Amino acid sequence: MKKRLVSVLLSTTMLIGLCSGCGKTKGDSEVKQNENSNKITLMTQDTTFGKAFEEYIRKAEEATGLEIETIACPTNTDDRQAKITTILSSGDDSIDVISINDEMMSAFKNTGYLEPLQDTVMTPEVAANFPQKYMQGMTMVGDNIYSVPCFMDILAFWVDEEKMANAGLSEIKTKEDFEKYVEANSGDGKYGYGDAWEKTYVFNSIGTFVNLFGGDYYDWTNPKTQEAVKFMYDMMKKKQTPASQLADQYDPMMQKFFDGEYASIFMYTGSIQTFVNSGKYGPDKQHIAPMPTFEDNKAYISTWGYVLNSASKNKAAAEKFLNYAASKQGELDYTEMTMRIPARTDVLESDELAKMNLPGIDDIKEYVNNTELVARPMAPQAMEFISDMGSLFQQYVSDELSLQEFCKKAQQSVDTYVVK
Repeated sequence: MKKRLVSVLLSTTMLIGLCSGCGKTKGDSEVKQNENSNKITLMTQDTTFGKAFEEYIRKAEEATGLEIETIACPTNTDDRQAKITTILSSGDDSIDVISINDEMMSAFKNTGYLEPLQDTVMTPEVAANFPQKYMQGMTMVGDNIYSVPCFMDILAFWVDEEKMANAGLSEIKTKEDFEKYVEANSGDGKYGYGDAWEKTYVFNSIGTFVNLFGGDYYDWTNPKTQEAVKFMYDMMKKKQTPASQLADQYDPMMQKFFDGEYASIFMYTGSIQTFVNSGKYGPDKQHIAPMPTFEDNKAYISTWGYVLNSASKNKAAAEKFLNYAASKQGELDYTEMTMRIPARTDVLESDELAKMNLPGIDDIKEYVNNTELVARPMAPQAMEFISDMGSLFQQYVSDELSLQEFCKKAQQSVDTYVVK
């Protein structure tokens, strides 16, 4: 069946925050429905997979009996969020199902723009197969579940095995091991730990260290939260991590790791093919390592997921697609298209997935089985919150703010942006 693929573009001048201040307050299930509809419209960023995407849609149509029209999301982040915000906040019923990320989920899940799925799609039996802490922290409000996660992306610890000998270590299990490894591999323009501390990226790293120290990203009066950022500050002052990374996002960070400038980093598993392509990936080279335990052993997980527009007039048909997407076969088909790690943990352990030979799959299973996977700290105005915290952190490590001043302002940012 031939599809019409519509490319949607939008100026970045559109307001991204429309959803935070107005609109419906609950899922609008009173929208008059096209009860006999057998067609839905899906807006997704996955159109970039080309023929693999077309094959995925063909499989979805075959499994559900639906006709699925696809519309491409804008590729620019700001344009994409502005477009989807406009569709949902205006009650536009031309799009039934949309794929969104954690930032958009945080913005939309309290607005009433999304239809709850726990009674029709993400039933207890189905939802139990997805990472529970993540589901509770990101996709749910009370008992309502608003998303079908398509894949999981874990912020993992990466090391250079060839540099382990410098520290006399065979593995990094504790804070003391981490410190020993970082110190042993720092000097002569090399750094034991590298990162991306650009203001919109560093929140991932701040949160990771806060988790490792047993702190709370939303509580900057907590001594353990404060200890985490002081640890990061101290690494920079000891020249164990560079001040130049305040300008870096993930691509330059990874390149410096590949070039041997960094001995360790935190990076999402979704980028594993970039590591493979570098020629430096392997068990005796650069690879995913278990998350060390400082006080806690936690790692961030993020996803993209399908949501149901509450203004849709084709909810029954849309739920057929979402039930397919949430199923084992749907997740396997999505994985075959993208080569990303499935969000369902039972699919992760399946023989069918094993046959796909995904790189790093055993290391990723180690995280799923032995590390507490949690959602990133988000706010309805996600990017504003992320940028504000990043700017404050940059001021702190640049000695423009003391630790006490930073923590006070960080708590003010939490109190301003986070819904209690």
